[in-house]
Amino acid sequence: MNDPIFRRAAASVLLAVLAPASAFAALGGDVASVARDAAAAGASHVVTALPSYELHESRTMDGMQLRQYVDRSGKVFALSWSGPRSPDVSALLGGYAAHYHEALRTHGINHHVATLVEPGLEVSVVKLPRGWRGAALLPDAIPAGVSRSDIR
Repeated sequence: MNDPIFRRAAASVLLAVLAPASAFAALGGDVASVARDAAAAGASHVVTALPSYELHESRTMDGMQLRQYVDRSGKVFALSWSGPRSPDVSALLGGYAAHYHEALRTHGINHHVATLVEPGLEVSVVKLPRGWRGAALLPDAIPAGVSRSDIR
């Protein structure tokens, strides 16, 4: 159809479908973008200050929950998510995404679990019967006094 209004509407729908559902501060990224990204995604955002880090929890209207663990210098050292859909894992992994995807191609994955455990990066993505769950962390960046069990 050559109608300009129709073309603009079709382009808007296409952009909405192709755009990631949410973009949050990436692993190793800066805390400054955490709240900004939560607001852009229409997510509620709560910050809990703990002795060695801050926990930023965001929840979207459709039930996607993202937890970002930020050290005292303002860097995201770990994150976890759960919800009815998979977030944009590449966006969450930021600069680590290419390495993660290459490792999965090399080692293979099954339809329900993708896991990478290396000295500098750990990622786990699980497809559940009614949603997704995942976590990523930079083991060398975990602050003193924080255990892996704190990252849930």
